[in-house]
Amino acid sequence: MADLTLDPSRSDTGRRPLVLGTFGHTVNDAYTAFLPAVLPMFHLQLGLDEATLAALVAVFALSASLPGPLLGKLSDRFGEAPVTAASVLFSAVLLSLLAVAPSISLLFPLVAVAGLGSAAIHPAGSMLVRRGTSRPELAVALFSAGGMFGYAAGPSLLATARELAGPALPFVLALPGILAAATILVFAPRGRNRGASRSKTRQGFDWRLVFGPVGLITLAAAFAFLPVTAVLNGLPLFLMERHGLTDTHPAIAGTLGTFSLAAALGGIGVGFLATRLSRKWLLAAVLVGSVPAFVVLLWLAPGTFGFAFMLSAAGALSYAATPILVVASQDLAPRSGAAASGMVFGLGSALAGLLYFGIGALQSEVGVGLALSLAFIAPVLAAALALLVLNRVPRVPATSLSEALCACATASGTGIFPCATTCALSCNGVSQNA
Repeated sequence: MADLTLDPSRSDTGRRPLVLGTFGHTVNDAYTAFLPAVLPMFHLQLGLDEATLAALVAVFALSASLPGPLLGKLSDRFGEAPVTAASVLFSAVLLSLLAVAPSISLLFPLVAVAGLGSAAIHPAGSMLVRRGTSRPELAVALFSAGGMFGYAAGPSLLATARELAGPALPFVLALPGILAAATILVFAPRGRNRGASRSKTRQGFDWRLVFGPVGLITLAAAFAFLPVTAVLNGLPLFLMERHGLTDTHPAIAGTLGTFSLAAALGGIGVGFLATRLSRKWLLAAVLVGSVPAFVVLLWLAPGTFGFAFMLSAAGALSYAATPILVVASQDLAPRSGAAASGMVFGLGSALAGLLYFGIGALQSEVGVGLALSLAFIAPVLAAALALLVLNRVPRVPATSLSEALCACATASGTGIFPCATTCALSCNGVSQNA
């Protein structure tokens, strides 16, 4: 007879899903950062102009975001761990080929296909890290922070490999990703996997996700992501225009690095708070609170303490909403959790990019500062939309002793006593009877 435990998370071997999912996201996004790092090489060796390079970035961004909801169905159907591992392998092999400067005819198809790895890992990995945890917002925050840290490390790893690897560069670059994918497959928990339960998963894409509450959460995410997109793409231009900085000025790189690090830490912080405070009002607070922090940046000089402080506050508050929005979408669609999170991560990011296209068009008409101001107030709309929906999100109550025994007995196959219909807990903590 298998040993019983009163901790239902043990049925998914403790923190292993969280560690593997975060590890996979870190490795995957390190490869994602290869593309911006090799753009200067494409300009020099292939003669690509700025417009062509921008189109290349746009193709990858669309490929890495729009297919997310559909690829999330793969995770719902076949399991989170296999899809997470396959995503890392896909990104590692294809994005490593960019380092050898392929011909122009192959470059765009390669980038378009390579983006699918990132599109798939966000829904799959964000569901994997939730398995067995009682703090899903924290798990998703750690998963997302891992991606940011990987993205920050990617260019340095690529530069080191280009100096040392020689002709074997593509293989040397791809090898860590291949090993990471194998590690995820080997050490992934073999317990219950809601994605693998095909009888409880919709066979096709559920379009009610688009036109129902998850669709509103996705739209809220787009407005929440818009200021982040504006900072990463528009704030450097504003600093150059307003303060006369050059494109190589240390303040430009420092601004982007500080903002990204603060965003990762902010998501983790909210993950801790979400288990202690009402996530509805916590979400509203971080979204609305980010607006003045963003707007004040337009009036402060880079390189000052005030600018660094407000930049850090804006980064932490802006990204803090992401774990709550992702978990809310998953809880609203317990049968299609990965597809729902794919909508927030993928479709939400794509919509934010589309909104920023409008902001970019305004920059030439009204000036960079005023156009960025419009982007910076978008979180108010995000908060309003999210509050309309969050009252409908089910909250999982604390697990009782009988539910814990039920979960353990079911997972271990002992069948000591039959489970009540309200006791069928899924691996991600959402009732399968929801």
